Amino acid sequence: MNLLKKITLATIFTGLSFCANSQETSVPYEGVPGWESTKKERLEWFREARFGMFIHWGLYSAAGGSWDGKQYPQHYAEWIQAWAKVESKPYAQVLKPKFTASKFDANAWASLAERAGMKYVIITSRHHEGFSIFNSQQPYSVHNDVTGGTNISPAGRDLYGEVVNAFRTKGLKAGAYYSLLDWQHPDSYEGLSYLNPNPTGYKPDHEAYKKYLYGQIKELANNYGGLDVLWLDFSSKKHQGESWGTKQILTDLITWQPQIIVNNRFWDGLENKNGDIGTPEKYIPPTGLPGMDWEVSHTMNESYGYSAHDQNWKSFDKMMRLFIETVSKGGNFLLNVGPDAEGAIPPQATKLLTEIGHWMDVNHDAIYGSEASPFPALDWGYCTQKAGKLYFHVFDIPANGKIEIPLKSPIMKAHPLASKKILQVTNGKAGKTIQLPKDLHNIKMPMVIVAEIEGMPIILESQVQTQKDGRIILTANNAKLVGTNGIKLIGAHTHDPNRPNAIGAWSQTSDHVYWDIKVQRPGQYKVVVNYLPHQEKSGTITIQFGNNTVPSKLEKDKNGKFIDLEIGQVEISQQAIGETAVRLTLNAQTIEGGALPEISSISLVPIQK
Repeated sequence: MNLLKKITLATIFTGLSFCANSQETSVPYEGVPGWESTKKERLEWFREARFGMFIHWGLYSAAGGSWDGKQYPQHYAEWIQAWAKVESKPYAQVLKPKFTASKFDANAWASLAERAGMKYVIITSRHHEGFSIFNSQQPYSVHNDVTGGTNISPAGRDLYGEVVNAFRTKGLKAGAYYSLLDWQHPDSYEGLSYLNPNPTGYKPDHEAYKKYLYGQIKELANNYGGLDVLWLDFSSKKHQGESWGTKQILTDLITWQPQIIVNNRFWDGLENKNGDIGTPEKYIPPTGLPGMDWEVSHTMNESYGYSAHDQNWKSFDKMMRLFIETVSKGGNFLLNVGPDAEGAIPPQATKLLTEIGHWMDVNHDAIYGSEASPFPALDWGYCTQKAGKLYFHVFDIPANGKIEIPLKSPIMKAHPLASKKILQVTNGKAGKTIQLPKDLHNIKMPMVIVAEIEGMPIILESQVQTQKDGRIILTANNAKLVGTNGIKLIGAHTHDPNRPNAIGAWSQTSDHVYWDIKVQRPGQYKVVVNYLPHQEKSGTITIQFGNNTVPSKLEKDKNGKFIDLEIGQVEISQQAIGETAVRLTLNAQTIEGGALPEISSISLVPIQK
């Protein structure tokens, strides 16, 4: 995956140099005709699918995250050659005999994806190490002096072909991940030159390497009965676009495969507007990627490639939150599996995919062909929509067993997707309230409630509700940001996917933030601010809530992790219970270091007497 931006790799890439001409700007599709005019038609199935399987399988799978007896803790096991700093020749000599695919059953993989409710697959035809699971006929692939050859399918087999054929037989789309980098080819752009240093004075012939890329992409496009997606990886500002020979590739590719989708990684940046789809990796953009189609690729544990010691498997609840949040923001969810060298998918992955499949059996209408939520945020879960229907995905059941919907449009009928039991809907100044079923034993969470409406939904400002344990959690996601000086949501990113969304770039005291709260319990509450200390940024803030004013100082710190800071107490009166909403406003009184530290949430925690 795209790791050159990872700060911790700085020491690995001290010798990094790119010889391609710098390209400060890129033109979508390099100006090649046919792409823009056919985009809507080509992406029709992608927008319907919403859920796909990513497969990372290659020579690195035989290492399993370890080399020469040492386990490497980095969460990208497909980078084991880089972590261990192994030259390609000994790397191939050790791992090729271990990559047996002896337990590989392409039909079983396809059946697993189908049972999970997935609609397409993207498999690594080759990764950065330069070895291919498809049988390339390029001269360098067939034989070379570095590794002997790049094709690693066992004799008489073409593993890539077996996968795509099995998935297509199930009616699923199939695409190829293809790395633009190559750590073994002598004419590739230098990136990890210490792995295979060229002889002194040797000047890589980048035109020869571009010809090699073109030849392999041509094989993938023409030798396997079709190519639905070309999923590329990766580029940099100095090394993108025509550096890869895109004009010729794109001109011919859309002729070979008129229906094909190409992601945006011929160009720099995971969210760049080139190509057909944006590709956030292991993170969900706080507000999606408006104006473009996109998908999030994510992992079930930490690594994409197989790692025997990576046992940090996500729970079903965590996985579903990532899945539904992505779809609710208009994206597709590309969920990764990393088979081992024998072709066995880890049992934890199989179990998780099976659980997702059971949920999809009941709730797939809320996923396939759905569009992004019309609501900025909902504190109990997420929403997807189709014409005349809103699907409410409830993860956190409010204390009163009801969900508040900031919706002005009338709801004609509401019921769980798991049953046809009609639910009570009441109207109020803040929108609609839906009484959730009291018996949840037969409903697999997250529970999906479908509400039927007429026309386009008319949205009101949302209110934060009290949770079951009495806490009121005001997150950055459901905050209202007021200002014109750059204040914005800052989210997780590839190398910190668990980072919460936060209010950031708050540089002016004239900006402010507020939340409207539906108060359901009077009494005293502790006020806890969750923020990210910074070694240069600090400031003072004030929270105003009813008759309460709570000031606090956000101190400088090198900690680098979000922390909770209890800053005082507030009193919520009995009178507030009858109010439509009570507003909590967060102001900045002073700002030092150019901006306030990022603020993830403010929690009001009831004080038990």
